[in-house]
Amino acid sequence: MPASHADLVDAPGVAALSTVGADGYPQTTAIWFLRDGDVVRTSLTRGRQKTKNLTARPKGTLFFVDPANQYRTLEIRADATFEDDPTAAFLDTVLGHYGVDPATFPAPREDRVIVTFTPTKINVNG
Repeated sequence: MPASHADLVDAPGVAALSTVGADGYPQTTAIWFLRDGDVVRTSLTRGRQKTKNLTARPKGTLFFVDPANQYRTLEIRADATFEDDPTAAFLDTVLGHYGVDPATFPAPREDRVIVTFTPTKINVNG
């Protein structure tokens, strides 16, 4: 992770996750995330389209925009791996990073997976 843009993945923010769907078209969605050293992790449910896309093609792109300077960006192209999270413990960790109480968060807690994005190429701007 380049030191010049590490703040974009260390601070709680929103990243755009792009995957490739079965029809060959990109599918992009906003996600919350947590940096863990040189990888980025998120918590997803198995039934979501982005999870299905990553399962079929375990590659994705995370795109971060600096909220203070829209011309300062970080793009992480990455391989994706999965780990079951049956107790949603990792979801709770992500929510804590964002200052959200897991008891009041309106997302499903069941059938969750931890997705780890291991960078293969990083592009920075600004």
